[in-house]
Amino acid sequence: MREFRELPYDLAERLELPEELLPGAGRLTVSAGRRAVIEGARGILEYSADCVTVSFGRQKLRLRGDALLLRAMSGRELLVTGRIRTAEWE
Repeated sequence: MREFRELPYDLAERLELPEELLPGAGRLTVSAGRRAVIEGARGILEYSADCVTVSFGRQKLRLRGDALLLRAMSGRELLVTGRIRTAEWE
């Protein structure tokens, strides 16, 4: 049996709605590979100059690059700067 917290995601998939409409869904905006704004984050799992991993509860986002720096944190939003090479959702 699926967990109760999975139900909104299953419903969004069946109705073909974008997941970003769900409460708590994560959003990533990358500008010119040098600045990433992450919205909806629930916590930072890993932080180094070459990797930042952020939790969204059900999902994780991993940014890889060089000279990554967490510039700002406000509520559930993060600003990461540096040379962003890849972004992976898990």
